[in-house]
Amino acid sequence: MKKIYLLIFFLAMILSSHSQEIWGPPFPLTDSLTDNVNPTLSILPGDIIQPDSVFMLWERSSDTITTAIYARNLKTMGTPFLAAGQVNSHFKHPRVFRRGYSGDTLFLFSYETDMNGNWDLYYSILMKNETTLGPFPFIRSALNEKNLNFGDPQSFSWEKEGIIYVKATYSDTTELAAGNCANPVISGENYVAYEFPTGGAVGAFFSKYNLLTHLWDGPYPMDIYGTNSHLTFGNDSYGSPFSSYVFWQHKDGTYWQIKGFDADAIMFCSFNNFPGCNNMTPSFCDIEMITDGFPLTIPFSTFASDFSGNMEVYVNPSSADTTYENISVYPGEDRHPQLFNNVHFTGRGIDNQLFDIWESNHGGHWQLWTTRMDILSGVASLKDNRGGWMTIVPNPFTEKTRIEFFTKETGSQQVDIFDLEGNKIRSLESTPKGNGVQSVSWDGKDAGGVKVPAGVYLCSVKTGGSVLHRNIILY
Repeated sequence: MKKIYLLIFFLAMILSSHSQEIWGPPFPLTDSLTDNVNPTLSILPGDIIQPDSVFMLWERSSDTITTAIYARNLKTMGTPFLAAGQVNSHFKHPRVFRRGYSGDTLFLFSYETDMNGNWDLYYSILMKNETTLGPFPFIRSALNEKNLNFGDPQSFSWEKEGIIYVKATYSDTTELAAGNCANPVISGENYVAYEFPTGGAVGAFFSKYNLLTHLWDGPYPMDIYGTNSHLTFGNDSYGSPFSSYVFWQHKDGTYWQIKGFDADAIMFCSFNNFPGCNNMTPSFCDIEMITDGFPLTIPFSTFASDFSGNMEVYVNPSSADTTYENISVYPGEDRHPQLFNNVHFTGRGIDNQLFDIWESNHGGHWQLWTTRMDILSGVASLKDNRGGWMTIVPNPFTEKTRIEFFTKETGSQQVDIFDLEGNKIRSLESTPKGNGVQSVSWDGKDAGGVKVPAGVYLCSVKTGGSVLHRNIILY
């Protein structure tokens, strides 16, 4: 009960001090000629190591016998490049696990591959010049090792021939459960959740590290009925990344529903499902906020649902809202959304770039699409106080786009373009005007007339005491 009261208090503070942030328009990250699935981001802060880098890794399959790991810098929207692969072999399930290992290294990432005839776990190193070193063996044997996941760089879990293993900072390699178990996920170094077949069902189980005995306890059942899959660790009221809250998709009848379980309290917790629909593949992410100098950590969540008639991606639209909005807006099938937050600690506060990336079927192939929310804590001039509206057409654009907005106030109007670090790159308008509908265009150039790199930018329209902002995507 105490947690509930604290959460209501925190959210009331946010509602009184912050307006609702806006998700940008969805756009593709990959081509529509190959199958692209299973994205992950280098989500640790990169300002000091390489300020212009937010790298995405994913699986790309050009045929049935070759799957490779590709990478792309989402800050510069650079060209996708091969990060790990070999002809006639599968490279799958990329996961970033260490950032800034040496002066020329961006990060280390792991994956599973069958290049030696069976599934083994390897890793590679992505360098600043967008070349890779590797592959290097991580866990390799004559048996099949798969589904490696990291709680932190020193704690990870995986499966080998139906057995779940874990290696944590304070424990040796430990067998957690056996009997066709699969798909383990780890939270920090304290919890591992996984699928465990029981009779005719696929149960959801977890194991817990005991700080007193320094042993892993379990397995403990969370649900032993129906089919339970796609387990993930969510967030409690404080948004802790080392959460004991497990969420998954469950089917014991007609529809898939998302269920949750608090492994500390040994009790179920709720999730806002759409009734009478299939709700699948939940994902969670923390947002760091500063409100009147008071730091807050707020959890966001996303999932896929056929609420609108076909499978679409839904996400909670603001840190203080328990409802969900459709952000994929595509008539085809959208699935497996993943939330990632790239956090920047700057002199003006905490800046969050929250990505929601999902798989979308276009033309018979799976593409990766995304939309993003920029939460610039401490920069009051970039907050949207709903003093009017703004549209940007076309968006994304290549040569020129038109920014049209409506304001109720009369007076000076300031239209500025910012990069994602909050630096002003160009002022488009700075003149006194009346209220009503106004418009201005941008040709993608900075104040010196030089074309800026392709990527995502922020347009801010300030009129009197009102401020509007939207993302602009330049190809």
